[in-house]
Amino acid sequence: VLDDDLVSRTHARIHVGVVDTDIEDLGSRNGTFVNGEKVVGRRALKDGDKIRIGRDLIAVLGIDTSQVAEDDDIRRTLAPGEDTRFPSLIGQLVEKSLRAGKIKDAERYALALSSQLVAARVPVTHPAADACNRCLIQLADKTSSGVWIDRLFKLYAAQSWIMANETVEAIRVALDRIPRIPGTGMRDYEQLLRGLAKDGTELPAELVRAIGELADAYSGN
Repeated sequence: VLDDDLVSRTHARIHVGVVDTDIEDLGSRNGTFVNGEKVVGRRALKDGDKIRIGRDLIAVLGIDTSQVAEDDDIRRTLAPGEDTRFPSLIGQLVEKSLRAGKIKDAERYALALSSQLVAARVPVTHPAADACNRCLIQLADKTSSGVWIDRLFKLYAAQSWIMANETVEAIRVALDRIPRIPGTGMRDYEQLLRGLAKDGTELPAELVRAIGELADAYSGN
């Protein structure tokens, strides 16, 4: 998905396992490099590695092998063969795909991550959550499709996350070109907030008000 004439059509592949994650060069014309060293066959990746493919540099972030419990949570966000121990990498791939005009690729990456996060138990501050948050809003803004905003709200409702004011404002900007939001995500999240408030959870008053206003204005349900 890299828009670069130095990148082969099938340049490299990332293999994700339960314990290790490797990158494999697929016989590319100009090679794949990790930390300046050319990859021959397969090479293990670790947190902080810098992958260079063509002119593009991708940082591998989000791995912490010392946090076993957190790794277990992250693994539960995986689709078969995928691993969100690389949430920032996935976010970078979405952003690069959008810049290259490859919307379908960006949608595929974001859909895989968001679908698995719905069933996971990670905090809103987790790198995977942050990456997914950005991806869905960027896709909504780029495609003018409310589907991605609906998916974002469904994720927040499923996780019982408290939405930051910055996220609400980013959603407002994306909604400038989106007349309606399909699905029940906004209403689901509004109901969650009201339930939390009723149970005594302290919530920012402006958040409850803002979500209610957005649901009234944009929700199709």
